[in-house]
Amino acid sequence: MTEEPSSAPVENEIEAQKEKKILIIFRFVFVPLLVVGIVIFIIVLFGNLALKEKSVKDYLYDIRSGSKSERWQAAYHLSNLLANPKKDYEEQARKNLPEILLIYDQVKGTDPEIRRYLALTLGRLRDPRAVPALIDSANDNDSQTVIWSLWALGSIGDREATPVLLEKLENTDPGIRIMSAYALGVLNDTKAVPALQGHLDDSSAEVSWNAAIALARLGDPSGASLLSKMMDRAYLASFPKMSEPSKKELMTNAIKAAAKLHHPQLTEQIKAISTTDPDPGVRNEAIQALR
Repeated sequence: MTEEPSSAPVENEIEAQKEKKILIIFRFVFVPLLVVGIVIFIIVLFGNLALKEKSVKDYLYDIRSGSKSERWQAAYHLSNLLANPKKDYEEQARKNLPEILLIYDQVKGTDPEIRRYLALTLGRLRDPRAVPALIDSANDNDSQTVIWSLWALGSIGDREATPVLLEKLENTDPGIRIMSAYALGVLNDTKAVPALQGHLDDSSAEVSWNAAIALARLGDPSGASLLSKMMDRAYLASFPKMSEPSKKELMTNAIKAAAKLHHPQLTEQIKAISTTDPDPGVRNEAIQALR
């Protein structure tokens, strides 16, 4: 009697085919999905780390310990952090001011780029505790550090800075004289009036302009005739290298300063500007000044 053929080989082959299909699905579907999932997880993880906002302490650590490029970039970001602080950055900076001042002193003569940005940081912080350090850096060998230090002293507004600002007003560098005149105006110390009057005919027009604006802020009308010129587009046309945005800025600053003097002639000029100037921004500034 012959035996019936067994069905085991057929069943084994079917099972083998199923396993092969499962292996193919696993290899070409599940494995790629798993890889994609891991990649997305890594991107999200490191993306969140990158987006995490650094604290003042973090930036100070980078300034102390980072590479040369990392250090000045950290100083730059720290100064920007205080430009328009949206969180508690100003409070953080005040708490860490001793460390900022320590680093500021340590980089003296070695890293002017970091020192400039830290001067900007100190000016934006407006803490009088920084005044002695900024007075010291007003005598720095790097002219840009000097300029930013003078700006910071004006921003803080402590009259202890008046003597050094008056000294720098006589500097041979017009950039330093410009910033000194500006800072003396915002410092609101009438002791600066005679020195500022002496620079109304400075060899640099920008120094003269800043002196006239500073005097007006101090309530002195000595620069009234120059303010009138600064609001005159025909006069500004005699400076062909001056950009239109710069002319607009000069006009608006002159308008603001002139309005403080309540000078009849200047007031009439501002009224005319409020209706006839081609720039709507300048017209609006004149309208605001008249109010």
